[in-house]
Amino acid sequence: MFKISVLLGSYKMKSTALTETMIRDHGKILKLLIRLEKSTGQEKSRMMKAFHDFLWEIEKHFFTEEKAIFTTYEPEENTEGHAMIPELIKEHNEIFNQLKIMKKNIKKDEDFDFKEFKNLLMKHKNFEDEKVYPKLDQELD
Repeated sequence: MFKISVLLGSYKMKSTALTETMIRDHGKILKLLIRLEKSTGQEKSRMMKAFHDFLWEIEKHFFTEEKAIFTTYEPEENTEGHAMIPELIKEHNEIFNQLKIMKKNIKKDEDFDFKEFKNLLMKHKNFEDEKVYPKLDQELD
């Protein structure tokens, strides 16, 4: 199994299988997403705090995937896991673009299609949890 030990801020994560670590990360992100969703319509400062907490966790997660995992994953032949990486990076960019729009809308007190964003994020999360991470765990040592 592929073991990772990632230093994020001042917290050192325990080395565990890639799938377990990243799914645990997804759990943190989902809790912050729920908090962000609940903050909708509240004071702008509370919404921005929830937004920035959520954004920070997403940024750390995507950094871990793109820099610590994807860039070190160089199989000698084109594998199924490796073939998924460009699509995942494209989805990361789409999620970041939606977050930029959300931030602007929060600042301007304008509505944002939170349901559409949540659906996009959940589709991405489920694909990673069910297909990507297990495949990478199989292919990496």
